[in-house]
Amino acid sequence: MTDTVPATLPDGPDSPLDPAQRSLAEALRLSFGILRLVMLALVAAYAFSGLFSVGSNEAALRLRFGRYVGPPGEQVLEQGTYLAAPFPIEQVITIDTRPQSLVLDREFWYDAAGRERGRTQAEIRRSRSGPLDPTRDGSLLTGDVNIVHARWTVTYRVADPVAYLTNVGDPELARSLVRCVVAQGIVHTVARQPADEVLKAAVNREAAAGLARDRLTAMQTGLTIDQLALDEVSAPGSVLDSLDAVTSAETDRTQRIVTAEQDRARILGETAGSASARLLAEIDAYEQAVEAGRTADAEAIALAVDEAIDVLRIDGVAIGGDVARRIDAAKTHRARVVEEVRGDRETFERLLPEYEQHPRLVLNRLWEATRERIFTGDVETFYTAPGRLELQLNRDPEIQKERQQEQLRGQREATGGRGSR
Repeated sequence: MTDTVPATLPDGPDSPLDPAQRSLAEALRLSFGILRLVMLALVAAYAFSGLFSVGSNEAALRLRFGRYVGPPGEQVLEQGTYLAAPFPIEQVITIDTRPQSLVLDREFWYDAAGRERGRTQAEIRRSRSGPLDPTRDGSLLTGDVNIVHARWTVTYRVADPVAYLTNVGDPELARSLVRCVVAQGIVHTVARQPADEVLKAAVNREAAAGLARDRLTAMQTGLTIDQLALDEVSAPGSVLDSLDAVTSAETDRTQRIVTAEQDRARILGETAGSASARLLAEIDAYEQAVEAGRTADAEAIALAVDEAIDVLRIDGVAIGGDVARRIDAAKTHRARVVEEVRGDRETFERLLPEYEQHPRLVLNRLWEATRERIFTGDVETFYTAPGRLELQLNRDPEIQKERQQEQLRGQREATGGRGSR
């Protein structure tokens, strides 16, 4: 016995399949509705996936099918929020524009390779005193054909994001390029300067940075050099002791010059005060005139100096110091001598007529006046009789005491010497 399937499904309200069909239709309708919502959400998410922001130290470039979006000069996007077409239609590349530091501590310095870690400065110095190995040790050749070692630090940044992304695009490649061009600029600059200037850190850093900057610009890297600093410079270890001796001698020389200048200023100030420089200039001019045989000029300068010293003023500046004190003392002494001579003259003129008439009387009177002047005051006078005079003077007790102590000390030493024998 076989079952047969009807060719057509029964329909109508009394059909047994109507509820199942309705449930299926509802399920399909709901599924398609959810699918539409999911697809709309996916489309919206895809459309807004191109939303991006650019930070303060960043720059962004938008590429549409591999080409920069925007006319030249307007292709770089700075700080802000932007919307781009989703990938793969458009691609956004962000570039860090912050300044970057790069230390050149291997190109022109000793090959430490961990050997100097944990060692004292003396040990490090001794380790460098041997001959250089050109295959390991870096160095610089100066303009006077000497060798120096140096460590440098360069600061660079991305100045043109379009050129940087087009021709470089890799931060490590950028560091390698900067390292090479800066090393080239340093070599060219140091080769034009003597070693003593380089060792004093008087290197033209701007010239070296300018050479490196020009090379980066010529290669259209979009990079620029902001600063080049010389961190450390040293002579080869084999000549460090000699260099230290020279440096110490130069330091001592400089200190002596400074001390001499200070002593000179002090002595001149004590001699003539603030007018010492002008007086010294006049004296130098006088000596030059004498050496050149210009007698008239020398006499004129000498006269001017004498007048200035007499009034203690030169070119409106008061002459002070020891010169002023000596001149004032000389003027005072001159005035006193003049007064004494004038008084003696008046006394002589007053006594001369009397002396011509009674010379013996005048002499006796003068002797009496002289005796009174001598014996007046705290003077102890002794009158002695004619004949032999003996003076008995007491010794200084301190001197006698010291001599006695020396005699006793000598006696002890002599006694001790005999006892030892």
